[in-house]
Amino acid sequence: MKTWRSQRGDVPVGCLVGGVVVVVVILIAIKVAPLTIAIGEFDKEIGVLADRANRREYNDQRILQSILLKAQNLDLPVTKKQVDIKRTSTRIKITVIYDVPIEFPSYTYVWHKEHFHERPIFHT
Repeated sequence: MKTWRSQRGDVPVGCLVGGVVVVVVILIAIKVAPLTIAIGEFDKEIGVLADRANRREYNDQRILQSILLKAQNLDLPVTKKQVDIKRTSTRIKITVIYDVPIEFPSYTYVWHKEHFHERPIFHT
């Protein structure tokens, strides 16, 4: 007499484990993907501001306000204390360090982010 491995209603354990893994990966992607895009856009904006530091109208206060406004628009938890702008006669260094909490149903992951851009300053 033959025994059938899969009978009606019988689901292999490997299939269940695979399904659970897929659901977990999808939940993580839903939380992390938009945040990754926002952080990339924020980093790009800091680089653009560092490039514009040559212009007279882009003083440290204007750069700081632009960074804080962009962070606010992207819902990133950046405060004035977390932004460091150092300007010498030949270089500008912009550093932004902050933590982004990512909340999952049973766990909160804190993502530590650091942005650093250094550019030369040319005087005309």
